[in-house]
Amino acid sequence: MKKIHLLTLSITLTLLGCQGFAHKENPESIKTKSTATFDGHTAETSLDWDGTYKGLLPCASCPGILTTVKLNADKTFVKSDFYLESKEGYLNDKGVFSFSEDGGKVILKSNKGTTIYAVGENKLILLDKDGKAATSTLAEMYKLTKLDDQDIEFTNKPIKGLLTFGHEVSVFEPLNSAKTYWINDFKDARLTKLYHNTTGNQSAPYTPVVAELVLKDNNNLKQGFAEQYDGVVDVINIKSVERITPTNYNYRSE
Repeated sequence: MKKIHLLTLSITLTLLGCQGFAHKENPESIKTKSTATFDGHTAETSLDWDGTYKGLLPCASCPGILTTVKLNADKTFVKSDFYLESKEGYLNDKGVFSFSEDGGKVILKSNKGTTIYAVGENKLILLDKDGKAATSTLAEMYKLTKLDDQDIEFTNKPIKGLLTFGHEVSVFEPLNSAKTYWINDFKDARLTKLYHNTTGNQSAPYTPVVAELVLKDNNNLKQGFAEQYDGVVDVINIKSVERITPTNYNYRSE
C-alpha cells in the first residue's frame, strides 16, 4: 500500500554518515543500569510515548537524514531514513523495542542492529552506543519530535509541509502532523513541474521537498489511490517549493 510506503518513506536510522550513532552490538550496559526515579514514575509509565516521531538528523556525507520512527503500543517499531541529495533513497527497517531498566530510554532492535533513544515529552533523542547524548554543537539536531494526530484545518493561509510526487503517489504531509493527504495539482500540472524542477533528474525516487501551499479540503474525490490517505486536498496557490534544508525544515523544538 502506498500510504504504508510513504510512512516508511521517512523512517530508519542507519546513519551511514554518523557512524558513532549507529550500533549493532547489544547495549547490555544500558539495560542493566538502574537510575532512581521519583515515586516510580518513568518515561515508560508516565509519558504517552507511542506514536510517530520525525526529524532531520545530522549527516557527515549529505545535508541531513530525514528520519521517521513509529513506536507502536505493542512495542514494535517501523523506522525509515531518507538521505538528502543522495541516490540511496529510503532505507527502511522494522523490529521490536524495549525500555531501559530506568525507563528513560528505548532500545530498538532489528536484524540491522540496535539504536538507542532517550525518551522525553513528545520527543526522542538519538544516543550513542553507550546510551550517551551528543555534546557537539549539533546536539540539538539529534532530536525527533512527536507528530500531532489532530485534523488539519485548511484555510486561505499557506501551510508548510513535505510534498512528494511519484508513481501512484501525490502526497502532502503538513509539518508537525501525522496526517498524510492526497494532493490534486492544477490542471496544467504546474506544481508537479515545479516539484521535478526542484528535485532534479538525479534525485532518488519519491524525494520529498518542503512546500508552502494554500490548500482546499476536497473529500468528495477520495477514491482510488486517495482512499488510503487521511483526506484529499486541492492546490489553490503555490507560495514556495524548496529542497529540504535544516533551515526550512522547522519542526517544533518542544
